Amino acid sequence: MRDKRFSTSRLRLGYVQEDVDALLRRVEETLRALEQGTRPTKLITASDVMRAQFRTTVMRPGYDEEEVDAFLDEIAETLRELGLYSQQLRTGKHSAEYFRREAAPKPREPVSPRMRPEDIRNKGFHTTRLRIGYSEEEVDAFLDLAEATVAALVEGRPQEARLTASQVRGVRFSSTRFRPGYVEEEVDAFLDEIADELERYGLH
Repeated sequence: MRDKRFSTSRLRLGYVQEDVDALLRRVEETLRALEQGTRPTKLITASDVMRAQFRTTVMRPGYDEEEVDAFLDEIAETLRELGLYSQQLRTGKHSAEYFRREAAPKPREPVSPRMRPEDIRNKGFHTTRLRIGYSEEEVDAFLDLAEATVAALVEGRPQEARLTASQVRGVRFSSTRFRPGYVEEEVDAFLDEIADELERYGLH
């Protein structure tokens, strides 16, 4: 990360170098902490990276914007693969190998549904056009599986469940930038709800 170099621009717009360097330091700290099996003090997520905004330069050197944007796309994908989507909504629990604390086993009790298949079927998300979002087709297809899973659980057929909480927490979707996509934060929050419901049934 620290060895990454970008071309500089003088006569056209570029990103302020100090702004970009500060973000990359946060990414490096996060990745180093993951390698050491500890939680970063200043966790950065894929959403943080994709929402990052930098000041621009005109008459002084700045990093080439296209090169920086392309590299940030690579970083965001790496963070998604590690389960780091949105810090506010996911709070690290989707990267179980680093952050999750195993709760002490509790006696199983009959589960009363908190979520119904129609709750998933009728769920709507806002769409975004000018900023990154999740592929609508991929999210819709995955929610079809989630709906079938919840239906099987509600109807007393747990052996027909098609997803586990870990699969829901670990799912990755393609990102859209110049075409409509579902707002990432809304999808991530709803996935948390689904995963929590599956865990109530013991589908970890």
